[in-house]
Amino acid sequence: MAVNLTTTYSPLIAERFKQQSFTDNYAGKKYTLDGSKSIVVYSVNKAVLNNYDRTLNPFSGGSRFGTIAELGDTTQTLQMTQDKSFTFSIDSGNKADQLNIKQCNEQLKSNWDEVCTPAIDMYRLGIWANGAGCGKAGSALTNSTAMTAIMTASAVLSNRLVPKKNRVLLISETAYINCKLSTELVGIPNLGQASIANGKVGTIDGMDVITVPDSYFPAGVYFIIKYVDATVDPLKLKVLRVQKNPLGIDGDVGECRFYHDSFVLDAKVNGIYVYGNSASMLDMPVVSGTASVTVACAGATAIRYTTDGTNPKTSETAATYASAVALSVGQTLRVYGSGAGYVSSPIAEFTRTV
Repeated sequence: MAVNLTTTYSPLIAERFKQQSFTDNYAGKKYTLDGSKSIVVYSVNKAVLNNYDRTLNPFSGGSRFGTIAELGDTTQTLQMTQDKSFTFSIDSGNKADQLNIKQCNEQLKSNWDEVCTPAIDMYRLGIWANGAGCGKAGSALTNSTAMTAIMTASAVLSNRLVPKKNRVLLISETAYINCKLSTELVGIPNLGQASIANGKVGTIDGMDVITVPDSYFPAGVYFIIKYVDATVDPLKLKVLRVQKNPLGIDGDVGECRFYHDSFVLDAKVNGIYVYGNSASMLDMPVVSGTASVTVACAGATAIRYTTDGTNPKTSETAATYASAVALSVGQTLRVYGSGAGYVSSPIAEFTRTV
């Protein structure tokens, strides 16, 4: 005689693991795009340093301070592009037959945490890595090299006059192991001693250390050091809504829409440093020459440059490198390389002095 066993379904949902945003506390929020799709950010050009000329007679024309010229500026347009959404339904009949375990408002919040928050984090980290002005494509970090790589990166930013205050180190979980086991970890007692919140595990060289899942970074990236205000990272629309019994459905419909983006500010592009594996990231281009310079960037399929001081990664004046570039005295070449499947290279700078 057959025995029919009873199957009982639990009234509790087994929820997946989830985390709060790893990037939100360190996203740039100095500029707002509320009320508009785009904004234009001005950067004022630098003045030219002269030798004061005591012998010049200003009444005969000219100025002892140098040649007077109107102070120029450059602009960067930040335009929102990431308009995302999701929706789902929970039929009243299905809900009743499943012990009413699916509550629409709870599932909206759960999907925000599990789907949207990681997507925003990964998008930001990709923009920050590819838009970085500083960085290094090298070998995989080890216990004996991790701290040197991080401290070298911090020094590079300091040499670019990036303030030490408001820097953050975002590091992959795997690379963080190398830091914790580092043979160079001397005099840095705060690492791993802070209360863990949103990935923060301590400080190094005054920087908050945020551990991030490896999969959130672009492939091959081990860490990013970021000056917080080097980017603009708006989240200007976040709608989580429950529609009760809309036309054609007996039940609830959950709807979510969010409008976000991330931009590296041209004037602060050197406020981001990215370190990655040379198999996945292009290293800084090499500039050779003096008056007529050539550029090489191993693995790059495109090399873009400017000679007017603007950021070649975003500037409308950027040109594609094809042959040697002629520079006048005082003119600066800024150049980077890119290629499919690679994180873009940092920006190399060369100024002709003679």
